[in-house]
Amino acid sequence: MGTATTTAAVIEDGTGTFQVEHIDPAQAVVGINVRAEARLSPGFVASIRERGVLVPVVGHRDEQGRFVVLYGQRRILAAVETGRTSVPAYVIDCPEDVDRIIDQMAENDHREGINTADRIGGMKQLAAFGLTAAQIKRRTARPRDEVDAALTVARSELASKAAQRWDFLTLDQAATLAEFDNDPEAAKALTVAAREGHGFEHAAQQLRDTRDDDAARAAVAEKLTETGVRVVEHPGYDDKTVKDLGRLAAKPESRAYNKGTHATCPGHAAYVSIQQRWDKDEKGKQVRIRDAEPVYVCTDWRAQGHADLWDRAPEKRKASDMTPEQREAAKAERQDVIQSNKAWDTAEPVRRQWLATFVTRKVAPKGAAAFLAHVLTEHSAVVHDMGGDHLAAEWFGLKPAVYGITSGWGKVIEQATEQRAQVIAVARLLSALEKNTSRDSWRRVSPATALYMGTIAAWGYDLAEVEKRAAGLVPTKAARRPRASAAPVPEQASDQPDTEQPGEAPTVTG
Repeated sequence: MGTATTTAAVIEDGTGTFQVEHIDPAQAVVGINVRAEARLSPGFVASIRERGVLVPVVGHRDEQGRFVVLYGQRRILAAVETGRTSVPAYVIDCPEDVDRIIDQMAENDHREGINTADRIGGMKQLAAFGLTAAQIKRRTARPRDEVDAALTVARSELASKAAQRWDFLTLDQAATLAEFDNDPEAAKALTVAAREGHGFEHAAQQLRDTRDDDAARAAVAEKLTETGVRVVEHPGYDDKTVKDLGRLAAKPESRAYNKGTHATCPGHAAYVSIQQRWDKDEKGKQVRIRDAEPVYVCTDWRAQGHADLWDRAPEKRKASDMTPEQREAAKAERQDVIQSNKAWDTAEPVRRQWLATFVTRKVAPKGAAAFLAHVLTEHSAVVHDMGGDHLAAEWFGLKPAVYGITSGWGKVIEQATEQRAQVIAVARLLSALEKNTSRDSWRRVSPATALYMGTIAAWGYDLAEVEKRAAGLVPTKAARRPRASAAPVPEQASDQPDTEQPGEAPTVTG
């Protein structure tokens, strides 16, 4: 069978002559190649479809006059797949097998793709010529999120310079740096995390939380000031003069003060606290919400003659009864609780985003069957409760039920391959395990949570330090295995950080 060609030129390169032709890829023969599989990626095929074969393939003529591909099998196969009828080709003499193998290896070994900075620069130039992000996506056959990230970096001087200087930065990481264009210290911390190769997403989320919390506190503080309320800092661990109004009254038998009944007191003030919760947005998707709320206090309750309604409760050990070492240890423990709770709140959205991406895979990871067996046999309380239905439904694009189990799972499973069905089962148990985590998880190692954290870490999730504590990788107090009838662990902890008792997780405050 002949190959339709158009001879463009005969070229002398100093070692001999070769022809430049346009060949029909459907008529070409893919010769023996050191690359066992062509591995045509969707992006590569899309590029050939949009722009054609840009670099000529190389081959020789066999005895029947057919073009035999030596270098460029992926280009030929993609051209056939996309319906291209002509590709440029260099026609050379048939080489010896040893030379063919060496050259095929060299052709692939010495290729180097463009780096992050190069890609950003290219996208920036295309945008400068008036192409929209959608047009750039179509014409370059690159994913839209990649195009958006590159253009985001291109608009940031700090992120652009970082991408040019540090070749270990991925495009997504450079785009995250652009979020902190006006905060060089934050950008520096993120660059260090990227260089170390772990903890980047957690560091980024913590910086976002700090930035957003500071802005939210400032807004609430401004409103308090406008209404005449004095704003104070959150009282420290050793502060004995400031107390929340919820535990103060005029007399021990009186009702607790509120912001109205206490407003005329000279010690009336408020600090701003950050509270975290999960709720649904207008599309029914679970979103994390961090609210800045005023906490009203009296800054000198004893001098104002107020009674502490909690005096009748068992007293904690007084600082005056402790040695200096014990006081320091108690203070350090308190700070650890506050910082670890903040770290847990920061890790939660990062972990859930990873889970949402993880469950889209078509094939279950190694160890999935053992994971299913462990949960179903050793942690029956999780299966019995089976919380997290809203999370799993969201991951699979189903509408969560108001009561009961989400409908639509049957259709999802029926359309799944055997491997995909196993992913669905794994995802459903992961959602239940995720639902049963809380701020208390880092303080007491639950066997189920330890299995959960250790498993997702083995499957590629980068555990934050506080999650390592929940996984039992850092020594902490062990928890009893919950009974099958035990109620699920609450997501929100006590709202009284000033009176925290051992075993309670305090609310994050600013």
